[in-house]
Amino acid sequence: MAGPVRLLYHFNADVQSVRRDGNRMVLDVKDWKPIGFAPAHAAHAEAIAALEGRGSTLSELVRIASAGADLGGKAIHYYLDRFAFGRLLGWTIVDQEGELGRVQALAKLFVPRREPLPAGPVAMSRFAYLRRLKETMLLESGLVRARIELKPRGLALLGAILGAPCKAASESLAGALWQLGFFEAVDVEESAAQRCWEFHDLLLHEASRANREVLPVGGTYRFDGAIPPMSAVRPDYSGKRIALPAPDSQSIRQRSRSLDDLQAERKSIRDYADSPLPLDMLGEFLWRVCRTTGTLPLQHQDLLSRRYPAAGSVHELEFYVAARRCEDLRPSVHHYDSHNHALVEFEGSQKAALRIVEGCGRAMALQPGRLLPAAAIVVTSRLPRLAWKYEGMAYRASLMNTGVVYHLMYMVATDMGLAPCATGTGDSRLLEDAIGLDRLEETTIGEFALGMPAAAAAASSD
Repeated sequence: MAGPVRLLYHFNADVQSVRRDGNRMVLDVKDWKPIGFAPAHAAHAEAIAALEGRGSTLSELVRIASAGADLGGKAIHYYLDRFAFGRLLGWTIVDQEGELGRVQALAKLFVPRREPLPAGPVAMSRFAYLRRLKETMLLESGLVRARIELKPRGLALLGAILGAPCKAASESLAGALWQLGFFEAVDVEESAAQRCWEFHDLLLHEASRANREVLPVGGTYRFDGAIPPMSAVRPDYSGKRIALPAPDSQSIRQRSRSLDDLQAERKSIRDYADSPLPLDMLGEFLWRVCRTTGTLPLQHQDLLSRRYPAAGSVHELEFYVAARRCEDLRPSVHHYDSHNHALVEFEGSQKAALRIVEGCGRAMALQPGRLLPAAAIVVTSRLPRLAWKYEGMAYRASLMNTGVVYHLMYMVATDMGLAPCATGTGDSRLLEDAIGLDRLEETTIGEFALGMPAAAAAASSD
């Protein structure tokens, strides 16, 4: 049976020394100017000095700060909060045999819970997860802006208490993990707001924002010099090429309506005519939305120019047409060559194209007997192109890029009198299996239904 487990508070490695002259204290912090301050009582200074080195438990710090001094507990909590604001604290979980894990604050203001341990059983939070980073096992959570580097014994003890809810007793691992936010009381109901967050949504939100100062997020070019960037121009597919009619830019400008008119009329249309989508209209739609207008060779990686903005002009998105009822196109999956304004047909992809369009019908909640859209524009992400530059936020950026494209698709389709509808769900495997994509190199990120509108097209409430 494991012995008592304690959570020790201490300064982290950034605090290189603690100097004291009476009640006057100076912290030497890496890359900072020295921090000088004078606690009101010598006992308060003693408690702060106890944060150097191995550290002490919170109860020990309160006891030291209260020796012969008033409001010792309040004083040490004040200083702990100030140190947490500067992200100068760390914590170690120990038992009588040594370290079980080291706790790192990922953002300023993180401190363990100070309220009494829950009387009822606790279990690991549904937002917590265990993962390996190189040779280290990390316990993390979308709710906690800190992480624990678990030692082998700590990992074994954690495994022993994961099978069922357990008591968060004083000086227990479950108690320490509850204080740190990784365990939750099982008899306390989540707030309505928290219940609405799913594990993956909160994790993506936290991990891809600058919410955790320790972790790099943004254009770090972390793979520069390590692996070559993915090419800006996707390698050509082999297959039947269909040259699309070249639209007349001047004619489009003359007949296009104002942006305000298009925004006012934009709607999702789910009632389709039985007539096929003309090839020249499909070609104009693709040309106006996603053609490549130029390349930008740069030192780090080649960039592209298209009709919509994208993170860093990387333009990782590719576009495919799952044709079901389109003039001069066989019902198949086609890749849009955005550089040459052409479609490339994938042989043997008829079933996949139909299943993709049927999936759009299900996502749009079309009842049996309703006509399906003529085609689905499948948007894929060549994520490694973004991840080569952007750390911690590549998928988030790709989702935002797709949202921008959806808006442009709606505007163009409305201007052309087509029936557009973005869909929120889809099966990435359909395109992957049909054309042999490696999902880690390129994967479907969205589908957009398109067709000719019925005479009295029904609009959604969006």
